[in-house]
Amino acid sequence: MVTPQQIGEYLKRVPPLPEAIGSSLNYLAQGELATAAKAASADPALIHYLKQIVNSAAYGFKQELKDPMQIFSALGTQRAKQLLYAYMVHSVAPQKWGYFALDKDGFGKFQLSFMQRWERVVSTLEIDEKFMSAAAIMSAGLIVADAIFADRASDVALIKGSGDFDLDTILERVSRLRFEQLVATIAKKWDVESDVIKLVSLAFGKEECEGDDLCTPARFLHLLLFYELSRPAMLDAGANSFISFNPEFSMPVLERFEEIVGVE
Repeated sequence: MVTPQQIGEYLKRVPPLPEAIGSSLNYLAQGELATAAKAASADPALIHYLKQIVNSAAYGFKQELKDPMQIFSALGTQRAKQLLYAYMVHSVAPQKWGYFALDKDGFGKFQLSFMQRWERVVSTLEIDEKFMSAAAIMSAGLIVADAIFADRASDVALIKGSGDFDLDTILERVSRLRFEQLVATIAKKWDVESDVIKLVSLAFGKEECEGDDLCTPARFLHLLLFYELSRPAMLDAGANSFISFNPEFSMPVLERFEEIVGVE
């Protein structure tokens, strides 16, 4: 069993927001794109990451975006914020994972696909764009869980051998934490807005959701995460049971989800 002190050590592997990103996020919250871009430019690794992402086929900009002001102007406030959080997740992801059969490139492709499809959902349903950041941070718990599972491989194997348990249940058995708790802890550390954290927590589908404006987005996010984790790369990596799929939670939006996201 992982002790609370050890959990604290695992979470220390997730750093607080660097000054450049924290400042950039603050300026974005004020709608000051130019100042946010200038603040972000103090971190060369961040700018390199943003250039790679925005100039990829996934974003489809007609001209290459070369400097921070061009990048932030093209993205807009909320998409820029999403990618700043995505960079934080990217920066703490290991080159070679300890438990899941993943590498940094494979995880990056999963994260980008997840974010792009979530953007499509947000746009189509006209959800407040501030919730774009939800997809960027939701996978952060997988990184911490990987470290816990790798260090407790014998305990994990013993639990898996005793029944058909999903990863969330195994994580709780070895650490007394659920994935949504890990993600929420990381999100708070990165000053993510409280209602975005609430959406992420609801999207794990662990509690009934009625009468809350976030219920519908949470159902879509739950379905989308399960969809992305069910793709071949994540199945092969052994990460597909990151969450337990809750069909009753998802059913009210299933048909609309298929229209928006499509089924491959």
